[in-house]
Amino acid sequence: MRIETCELSFAPAPDVPGVKFAVLHESAWELVLLERWAAGTNIAVPIPWGIELLVLDGSFIEGGEEFTRLSWLRLPAGATLRAAAGRGGRKVWVKSGHLAREPRLPSTA
Repeated sequence: MRIETCELSFAPAPDVPGVKFAVLHESAWELVLLERWAAGTNIAVPIPWGIELLVLDGSFIEGGEEFTRLSWLRLPAGATLRAAAGRGGRKVWVKSGHLAREPRLPSTA
């Protein structure tokens, strides 16, 4: 699948001021978003199904660690994302939902 991200429409994230998102992919098992976080935004959201974040541009701090361009963060199901966006704003690829499923080995039948 290929998506021209420069042509996406972004909507404000409900209950998370300073965050806008665009859906890249959605299925019964996962949700993939492209998010833009405004400079200085503080985020504190529960992550019931787990989450993976890839920083495409800018930076943020989570758990006392700075995540810069091309940094990746995975939080397990039931965690809370507590992130503070850097000064220049950031673009983040976000995948959620897939970590709540039990891993299964491929069938050999």
